[in-house]
Amino acid sequence: MRVIRLISMTLILCLSLGFLYAQDNEDKMGGSVIIGATTINNTNYQQIGLRADLPIWKLGFGLDIQLYIDDQGNIREEDWDEFEDYLDKVYYIRWAKKGDPFYLKVGGLENASLGYGIILNNYSNMVQYPTYKRIGMETSMKIGPVGTELFINNFKEAFADKPGMVLGARASYDLPVFKLVAGASFASDFNEYNGLFDTDGDGYPDAIDAYPNDKKFVTQRDKWALDLQGLPNTNEIIDTLVARGVIDSTQTQYLPKYKEMTSTVSIVGVDLGLPLISTDMMKLDIYAQAAQIIDYGFGFAFPGVKFNLGPVSAYAEFRHAGEEFLFGYFNNTYEIERARTFGKQVITKKQFLESVEAMDGFYAGLGIDMFKWAYLNIGYQDLKGDNMNAKTLNGDLNITKVPKLSTAKAYYSQDNVDDLSEWKTPSTIMGYVLGYEISSGVSMNFDYRYTFEDKDGNGKIQGDDETNKSISIYTAIKF
Repeated sequence: MRVIRLISMTLILCLSLGFLYAQDNEDKMGGSVIIGATTINNTNYQQIGLRADLPIWKLGFGLDIQLYIDDQGNIREEDWDEFEDYLDKVYYIRWAKKGDPFYLKVGGLENASLGYGIILNNYSNMVQYPTYKRIGMETSMKIGPVGTELFINNFKEAFADKPGMVLGARASYDLPVFKLVAGASFASDFNEYNGLFDTDGDGYPDAIDAYPNDKKFVTQRDKWALDLQGLPNTNEIIDTLVARGVIDSTQTQYLPKYKEMTSTVSIVGVDLGLPLISTDMMKLDIYAQAAQIIDYGFGFAFPGVKFNLGPVSAYAEFRHAGEEFLFGYFNNTYEIERARTFGKQVITKKQFLESVEAMDGFYAGLGIDMFKWAYLNIGYQDLKGDNMNAKTLNGDLNITKVPKLSTAKAYYSQDNVDDLSEWKTPSTIMGYVLGYEISSGVSMNFDYRYTFEDKDGNGKIQGDDETNKSISIYTAIKF
């Protein structure tokens, strides 16, 4: 442990000095030294870290090296005890930018989409960061009339007990007729159960494991059975404690080992776009897209319109979803939706499809660049069926030029719910990031993120124990 601590501290010091030296060179590099506190899995830690961006021509390299120290002065060991933990220190590696003839990014991903988004739309593998760090990839290439796109959510899942990951791909071709662009897409989650986390590796996910950090026990009955071992009436005592509500009645032998299970969902889709206007100032496209969830439902969007005029972008489309179909199945909340717990049960998103009825409606969105002072993005879906609605609201606001505020961002996302007024749902992600400039280059930052989980399976989010909070308060020294 002391060796790891020494190596980590030395690495941070060396990198910090190296980056500071680089300020005098042609290739400008930047970053922040982080000192503060954060909460991970409801445990408070002191935080010391380095975040840095290293641009070298078209190559971009991001580091996120963090030390989390508990109230006993111990470094959080699970961040340093495996080879993949060291890979986590690389925040991203990027070549070029989206829209360039060749683009590649490995690491943390946000707003990844394929085509017009009927299958994979605004995907993020960062929704549980830094509690869970994923190493994904998105890449695109354009050679003449042929375009390709590839997406992977997390390379680490290839080494899971049941290997699997979310993989998406798209190929497009520029037709000579009316400059039409035709595309075909495929995406699959090869094991939705990899969305469950099992800290102690006992085969039972943390959400249903009464002792998620101790592989000796799964249920309260396990613990009491060991504590009372040797007594002639152990079983009778435990039954009495269960009857009186002192301990939970769950028995380990009746809980499935989800890490030994596999659930695969695959989707294929096609799209056709027609650019009507394409200038530096203005762009206008109309499009159509359709998709089939294999062994489940079919959906299409037509007509669809995308519009860009200077600082304003907008889109709108009519949508028809057949039974057992969801638009943007792989979306910005998918990492928390792919396998969710309801009480002691786990429901995959594919299983949720069985309850989805046919619906019609629209999806529309707006983005505004407010003279480089603020950026607003908002999207809204309203689909209605005979007995079901699928409403979605996504939005974020980023304010960039307010005196004394180094950062000011708020975001909200809620997908495929019946009533948006019920904002505490398993598909909701909300939060804000606020940085107050104490002095030049030094800021106090507040980073709050909330997600919700129906732990007792009653269909409602109630109580603090069903609210997952990620809170970081830290001082950032920029260089």
